[in-house]
Amino acid sequence: MKISRRWFMAGLAVTGAAVPAAYFGHREWTKPDPTITPGEASFDVADLAGQRLASALRGVWDIRFEGHDAGLEGLPAQGLQVFLDIGQKGRGVCGFLDTAERLRSGETPRYRILGDLAGADAAKLSWRLVGADGLVSYELEMILDEVWANFGNAGKGTLSGKAWRLDRSLALPVQDNGFVAVKRLFPEARERTPLNPTLLAWLIAPEHRLFHQLWHATRDKWHTLAKDKRDALRGIGWQPGPRDNERDARGPRKDRNGSGVDFFFMHRHMLGTARSMQDLPSWEYFPLPQPELIRDRVGFARYFDNHDGTALPPPWLADGDDEYSRWVSDLKTAETYESNFQVWESQYRDPAYLANLTLGQFGSEVELGLHDWLHMRWASVPRDPSNGQPVPFARDPADFAPRWYGLENDFLGDPFSSHVNPVFWHFHGWIDDRIEDWFRAHERFHPGEVSRLVVNGVPWFASGRWVEVDDPWLGPDTHGCSTTPGLQRGKTVEMDPETMKLALGITFLNDEKKLASLFRRVPQRPWYARNLKAKTSPA
Repeated sequence: MKISRRWFMAGLAVTGAAVPAAYFGHREWTKPDPTITPGEASFDVADLAGQRLASALRGVWDIRFEGHDAGLEGLPAQGLQVFLDIGQKGRGVCGFLDTAERLRSGETPRYRILGDLAGADAAKLSWRLVGADGLVSYELEMILDEVWANFGNAGKGTLSGKAWRLDRSLALPVQDNGFVAVKRLFPEARERTPLNPTLLAWLIAPEHRLFHQLWHATRDKWHTLAKDKRDALRGIGWQPGPRDNERDARGPRKDRNGSGVDFFFMHRHMLGTARSMQDLPSWEYFPLPQPELIRDRVGFARYFDNHDGTALPPPWLADGDDEYSRWVSDLKTAETYESNFQVWESQYRDPAYLANLTLGQFGSEVELGLHDWLHMRWASVPRDPSNGQPVPFARDPADFAPRWYGLENDFLGDPFSSHVNPVFWHFHGWIDDRIEDWFRAHERFHPGEVSRLVVNGVPWFASGRWVEVDDPWLGPDTHGCSTTPGLQRGKTVEMDPETMKLALGITFLNDEKKLASLFRRVPQRPWYARNLKAKTSPA
């Protein structure tokens, strides 16, 4: 058989091509189908990073356009604002862009913002503007930059980027149309509903700040203190209640020892004094959560302007304590209002519920539940009064530096400062009003078993079956033992600031802290947040 060179080369070519062809054909046949569209929808919510990004974006922004082609068609060059809203666990962005006046009026804004946070990060955001004609007119590409970003919503945020006309061909030269948007800081309650100078002078005095902190601290910590510390506090008149029969607030007998009576009585006493200096109305109901922008644009604007001082300050982040950061964020949601606060509102105005509780049981339940949550839900990020820098874990309870006594220190999460905040008086007024609901409930179910009585100048109740104690504790004023005059007129030395600092030192310091300078200190949460945790109910 004669084989030519040409036929030999052709045979090699055919054979050499056949093997790879078979291999690649098999691989193409068996590889997964390259689907280019998603399958069935799934239930997707924002992860923790997405929720924090949404929190940083949600609110009111001042925006200005810059460049040769700056601006948006139909809008003036000055006085523009952006409203942005994202659901707590949502990923869709809803917003409006127009003049500040038009956004707060009944007129339809000239531009609506459509966007999402699916897969987005602060370094690359892209949203669309829909004009009055319903067409997508512009695309906004931007990045988010935050002052004190590590602390969450503690400083100003900035969105900077470019605006692109979508009816303009890409073949044309690129336009110079940049923008910068700056987020407005949350207005504090003291800016909207300030306390008058007379009341403030009383509240920020060292004697009052230290009294309020120490009154709570000794009751909260008493059941954990060693005998020598208890004896030391007894020696300077700061045991919580009668000597050797003290009433702690968080021990195993907290709901049976009458500590709840002390809680109600002390705050009613404070309210009476404060209301003698200024009208401080109670909340009738707990303030509603933030309105949805898409449903109530004017209400959204009033909320973020904190027009009546009741809007919720934004949450903050605490480095190294993700559980606490998450709890602060969750506490401020509409879901928590609906699942916890509305339930408390219902139960504590239900005669059938209240009639089964003694005053001490009711007070203990309110103090350890609703009360602590009210303090932290309406708390703003704690700050150092000297420079405004965020202090996520708040002031150290044993730090008595002069800067903490200023007007600006009204952090609701610390009893040293909480009573300086206007919100404190409105929600404590609500709590005090529930005492009257409790009395009326017993009048209905147990007529004549609770009788009114004035105790230490405070309208109160006589002790009996439903009122455990006849000597509510107001500190050394009611249960002290010293007769030595102090610095305050009509007060003993037990109420002097240095005595109260000593008592706080006894309460907080332990032997291990003597070596604190040699070890890295573990951050402590704010006082009203130390005993709180999320609770899930069975389905």
